[in-house]
Amino acid sequence: MKRAAALTLCLVILVGCGGPSMKDKFQELTQRPDIDAMTTRYEKMQTELRNRLSTELGPLHWKEQDPMSRAGCSGYSEIRGVESRTLALWVHFGNIPDKNWDRAVAIATEVTGAYGFGPPATRANSPGQHDVIAMDAYGASYTFGTYVNTTLMLHTGCHLEAKAHPANAGKTP
Repeated sequence: MKRAAALTLCLVILVGCGGPSMKDKFQELTQRPDIDAMTTRYEKMQTELRNRLSTELGPLHWKEQDPMSRAGCSGYSEIRGVESRTLALWVHFGNIPDKNWDRAVAIATEVTGAYGFGPPATRANSPGQHDVIAMDAYGASYTFGTYVNTTLMLHTGCHLEAKAHPANAGKTP
């Protein structure tokens, strides 16, 4: 057993971790918009989605339940000024009926697709309880579901803070 562990350690030292370096990860982040720009974009998407759902299936009365929160990013811990956010949780205190769920998902797919999200994957689909999730190229994900209440929540991917983004260098706030 000790030989196997020693051999594994030697291979790791010789080959390296094989993952991207911090320099590569920073370069990747500089190619993305900053976190403030993405937050604005995603909030616009959520507003558009809530409005479409309310207009076409409602009226639905959405309330902001939990405020936005911020977090660091695993895999980017050695880079300063990187964060992800969970945008406000939006709730309609009521269920979208089963007969309207497919239309609700079609609306969500159309609206979020225009913002770069892929088709949603079903996480729950039983009478009275439905839930989907979708992601974009930056690692953001939204969840949209209905049971007793209807919820919409979005987690961003990892982005540089505006002040840390090279595209904003020299700009005054």
